[in-house]
Amino acid sequence: MVTVTTSTNSSTASLNGLSTGIDTTALINAIMAQKSTNVTRLKAQQTLLTQKSAALVSLQNELTGLTTSMAVLQDKFNASTISSTDSTNAYVTASANGVTSGSFDIQVSTVATKARLSAKLDGSGNTTNLAVTNPSDSAGSSIFTAGTPATFALQGTDGKVYTITLDSSSNTLNGLRDKINAVAGSSVTASVVNTGKGAKPYQLVLTAKTTGTGSTSGNVTLADVTSNDGTTVANNLGILAGKVDSLSTPTTITGGLSAAAGNGAVATNANFTVNGVSLTRSTNTVTDAVDGMTFNLKQGGQSGTTTLTVGQDVTGTTAALQDYITKYNQLLKDYKTASTATKNSDGSIAQAPLSGDQTTRSMMASLQATLIGASAGVPGSATYKSLAGVGLTNQADGTLYLNTYAFQKAMNTDPASVENLFTFSGSSTSPAVTVKSGGPSTATGSVDFAITDSGGGNLVGTLTQNGVTSSPMAVTNGVLVGTGNFTGLNLTVTGTGSGTLTLSRGVGQAASDFLNTYTGTNGNIANLMKTVATQNTNLASQISQAQTILDSESASLKKKFAQMEATVGQLKVTSGSLFST
Repeated sequence: MVTVTTSTNSSTASLNGLSTGIDTTALINAIMAQKSTNVTRLKAQQTLLTQKSAALVSLQNELTGLTTSMAVLQDKFNASTISSTDSTNAYVTASANGVTSGSFDIQVSTVATKARLSAKLDGSGNTTNLAVTNPSDSAGSSIFTAGTPATFALQGTDGKVYTITLDSSSNTLNGLRDKINAVAGSSVTASVVNTGKGAKPYQLVLTAKTTGTGSTSGNVTLADVTSNDGTTVANNLGILAGKVDSLSTPTTITGGLSAAAGNGAVATNANFTVNGVSLTRSTNTVTDAVDGMTFNLKQGGQSGTTTLTVGQDVTGTTAALQDYITKYNQLLKDYKTASTATKNSDGSIAQAPLSGDQTTRSMMASLQATLIGASAGVPGSATYKSLAGVGLTNQADGTLYLNTYAFQKAMNTDPASVENLFTFSGSSTSPAVTVKSGGPSTATGSVDFAITDSGGGNLVGTLTQNGVTSSPMAVTNGVLVGTGNFTGLNLTVTGTGSGTLTLSRGVGQAASDFLNTYTGTNGNIANLMKTVATQNTNLASQISQAQTILDSESASLKKKFAQMEATVGQLKVTSGSLFST
């Protein structure tokens, strides 16, 4: 008799060879194990491809981080540090970007202020005009005689004149404020301030939106032009009568109430000196006194001077370069781990996810060669031509090492030459042409240029290198954009002329340009990941098909062995009956 038992926790049938004495389950498992070697191999390939996909994602993220780190480093070359002899920064502070090192002596006489028109106060500090008891009560605190609209003219420090008309719905101080603030393009803003004193504590305050004297010698004017004859005053705020040349489109104003007459404060300009040169500005944020520097004037009345010393941010630049090196070394370590096969405990070889992958191997080799090589197009007269010259060396294990002392010494010796090792740079022999930027495929070296007028002020330029002259390229909005071998090149052009450009691509920029071909949406790594995904999909299909065949063969074997056991069992029963008779 054959007994077939099925576990409640498994779909695999278990056969007990009670009739034949054969462990049929073990026999079936052995047969299927032999037949499953191909599926096992396919699953191992699938696991390795899954690991490869994860390794590529990690690699791509590290490469992107490395490129970002280089961009930060390039920005640091334009950063500056500023020290001040005034530890309290009471009179002036400054910031700088890409400024040549130097010292600047600043003395601030006056800072720029805003014009303000406000109420006159008596000896007790109470308002005498421009004020009411309740700013929103048109009945008790109306600002003009009810039933007759009032018209007012306003002029800010920009010299523009506007008129506004109030009626019964706006016959309050708040109404006047709102009408003023609703004027499009006005250079003043109105507010109502509660002084907290006297019978009329709520006063109207007009403030210029910008600092400086403007075109009105720092005055803000408000005039009652209801009659527009310069004599009749229709309001109850003490706003003097004035006159405009046109009530609808005014351009001039006379009379009225002004800051210069003791109502508020007249605006002032900032007056200061830089290295002994007297300067005047309408703002306290001065960006055009020294190229690349911004001065923030804080307080006037300075008797002495504040010395601001500007230097390149060598410490910050060093830290940024060290961050790049750290990220590169970690990338190299992770790549080696992901591409180096190891031995299992039984002595067999465990393939690494990126073992034998030519794409990533070539990329790492090219990246290393770029970083330890020389910059392209650097002139022979350059102080530094490779990273090794500024203290960055390649160690025996392939990692990079930075000699901080050597790098900072190079930065203090020739910072521009050091910067050129990490960026795309260019110089011009003509002041009419300057190099703005270059692209990853822009030619480097010595390039002759000629800028001519093709007629009507339309400028065109040609570039010549190694005796080959480009097609004419148009100058649009002062910029010439290169084509052909000069694709990516942007030149700022201010006039006609000829000369020579010296274009170079630092190894840092070359490394980033190279990595961008791998990390982009359609880069080499992305394409490799697509290939891996396709391979995994195909493997999954093969595994599924093979497993289906195996399951069918397993079921067939179980059926055959069950039939054999049943037959043997029946024969034994028959045999027993014969012997018992």
